[in-house]
Amino acid sequence: MAAFLRDAHGDSAAKLCMLVIGIGYLFPIAAIWAAFDYWKVLFPDANVEFAVTALYQVGSIITVAALSFTDSFVLGRRILGGFSGQFLCLAGILAFRWLPVAPAMLYHLLLGVVLLCSVATGYLDSALLSLCSQYSSNMQQYLQIGIGFGTLVSVIYRDATKLLMSHDIADATCAYFSIALVTVIVCILAYRLLMTLPVSRHVTDRTDLDEKLLDKASRLESPLPYACGFSPCGAKDSEESALGPSDFNCEAGTSFRAVLKMVWFNQLVIFANFVLTSFCYPGLITAIPCRQMEWLRRGHWFQTILLTVFTLFDISARFITHIRFGLYYGNIQWTAVIRAILLPLMIYCAAVETGSDLLSMAVVAAFGFLNGYCASLSLIVINEIPSLSTEQLKTCGRISACSVNIGLCVGSLGASALASALLKAN
Repeated sequence: MAAFLRDAHGDSAAKLCMLVIGIGYLFPIAAIWAAFDYWKVLFPDANVEFAVTALYQVGSIITVAALSFTDSFVLGRRILGGFSGQFLCLAGILAFRWLPVAPAMLYHLLLGVVLLCSVATGYLDSALLSLCSQYSSNMQQYLQIGIGFGTLVSVIYRDATKLLMSHDIADATCAYFSIALVTVIVCILAYRLLMTLPVSRHVTDRTDLDEKLLDKASRLESPLPYACGFSPCGAKDSEESALGPSDFNCEAGTSFRAVLKMVWFNQLVIFANFVLTSFCYPGLITAIPCRQMEWLRRGHWFQTILLTVFTLFDISARFITHIRFGLYYGNIQWTAVIRAILLPLMIYCAAVETGSDLLSMAVVAAFGFLNGYCASLSLIVINEIPSLSTEQLKTCGRISACSVNIGLCVGSLGASALASALLKAN
């Protein structure tokens, strides 16, 4: 292990850290989703999965949108602040068991904590993709693998605690969220380690400069725009700084609006991919009934297995994003088209009584694989557009965070509407 951490440039350790950071990115909300069986016990008359998902996505997109238009920020403060907020939200859910309140009040408390969690994740979201864009495509792949692992880890935690403590779902849930808290702490430590490695020197050097300029903001004529980098007008070194004002147009070249004009098509593909993601996961998947495998109905084991199948195939696909099948930033829209073709089958499995449990598992597995591959690749190839400069890539990362969250929000709202339609039909 010591040799692993002391390789020539810390590349192996950096990849491991990026993977762990990716695990923590969406882990808290994935943990809440994975505990759907506990919420069904506490709130048997409510569609908790759909309500939680919709509220979380709305809170996230509002937070990310608001933060996207701030003039300046420090990556480390937002990332550490986001992880810390997620830790406190999970700790609050852990304390639910000992709160002497009625189920109706507890339901509203859950929604309140989910909203706070969405704000914390929004702070993390607004900086993490910008941070990732400053590393190689290989490092970005490890972040995407970590994001997949975040969902997988939450499901494995849930499966394990249910198996080991099958006699009491409350005890199992308590153990589950205790382990979740430890996981978030590990993610914080991984980020701090990543920033100390040689491969991150270019990031920490600019962050140090950014902090100094922010601290002296009151003495500057104008605040430092993050969209233009960590130095005035995006100058990256002394050679660029020596250029005259006419040699770089910071406002026109790296502003949010200017970069959006360059990457709008790819951002639309990212948006479409994540609409499909939250439209199906977790609400539509957990709404698929168990029809033939009667021994899996008790304890909602069939739906738990479906979530596990989805995450296993999702994470496996993230390992092969280096295999492109001819896809690149110019034709990445085919990922969304192929996934959309599979959507009617997902709805069929949830809504039609003649469906098959084996078919449901096969469709969920296929959708999970395409989710891991297509959503990850759409976020990776956008950073390979040759016309984007280093400073524009940072702004592109912020725009990608908005596209991801808007897509997840629209998808979750669509899933909620579908849930209402299914209830009326039944």
